[in-house]
Amino acid sequence: MTTAELVVFDFDGTLAHRPGLWSKCLVDSLDTTRAGHGIAVEDLRPHLRSGFPWHRPEDVHPELNDPEAWWDAINIIETDAYAAVGVTADDELRRAVRDRYCDPELFELYPDTIPALERLAASGVRMTILSNHVPELASIVTHHDLDRYVDDVITSARIGVEKPHPKSFRIALGAIRPERAWMIGDNLVADIQGAEAAGMNSVFVRHPDSGGCDLLCAVRAVLSHSGDPLITGEQSSR
Repeated sequence: MTTAELVVFDFDGTLAHRPGLWSKCLVDSLDTTRAGHGIAVEDLRPHLRSGFPWHRPEDVHPELNDPEAWWDAINIIETDAYAAVGVTADDELRRAVRDRYCDPELFELYPDTIPALERLAASGVRMTILSNHVPELASIVTHHDLDRYVDDVITSARIGVEKPHPKSFRIALGAIRPERAWMIGDNLVADIQGAEAAGMNSVFVRHPDSGGCDLLCAVRAVLSHSGDPLITGEQSSR
């Protein structure tokens, strides 16, 4: 029997993916508000590589815990990125970005997401999502019916702290001892190193350095664990 009491999942890149992420969202929002704009994803991407809260995970940001405050901060980043490519953002465009990024239909589950969660649910292990994400993450999770499996959805936009900050993992753990919990994610620093620094086990998935491990591979590792060290970020990144 597994010693796992809790499995914590990342969301983007682990359970689901949103093609193009922020840069494509900004271009798609231009498509709906500024026809013929001529801006490509490649034009915007360099201007979105900094500024987001998760780019400064060492800084807590409780002042952004309110969704409107969070989006006000993100709007500044979007406005600056648009300005860098010659576009003046207005309220209509900023609303379009928010609506489009939060559209749950634009997030796609991986084929093995539901089978992996069903297997863990059948074992009786508790599951939580911990993600550096938008305030509306819970509604995206519910739309895809993942709330049938997970007990809690924790997004950095609501708790004021980003992975790999240790506080984020403490919130996810609650009363669970770290050695009885597993983090499954696709980001070596935010998910794997962050979880291990908090004393948790980890499984690195869906990344070129993860040795081809997907969610079903990760779940098998968790359920077969008997107390020896599991797959760590260092091991799986070789």
